[in-house]
Amino acid sequence: MYITMCRGYELEKEMPNTSEDFFNRSEITIVTGKTEKTFHVLYVRYFEEVFAGQNPGLFKDAAIKDVLALICIIQNESLLKRKRFYVNEQDVFLKYLDGINLQQALEIPAHIKEHGRISIKDAAEKLKMTVHKEI
Repeated sequence: MYITMCRGYELEKEMPNTSEDFFNRSEITIVTGKTEKTFHVLYVRYFEEVFAGQNPGLFKDAAIKDVLALICIIQNESLLKRKRFYVNEQDVFLKYLDGINLQQALEIPAHIKEHGRISIKDAAEKLKMTVHKEI
């Protein structure tokens, strides 16, 4: 299994009465053989803002939104069976980040851009994590 895309972005309001501008989306595209699948993580932007405020200097060229989908897959490979995952509690958000080498994680999008892909196994090793079955 290879990761060919890892990115994140802030949602914007499509209609004036929606709350989309309070959320971020993180995406990862995984290729297995001839099958390509994109996995999305939607979460409350405030969680990232609080975490970034508590960890100044960590986020220079990338943000958690760029790698959260990857981190979720590394931490809980059963999410590969799903298309999307919604994080609406800060303790769940923090649980996924626990034990992750964020410095290494934030370098993965640049690695993919330069080399075109990275295997999930290599990504997990780079993050110094073993792949867990459930959280």
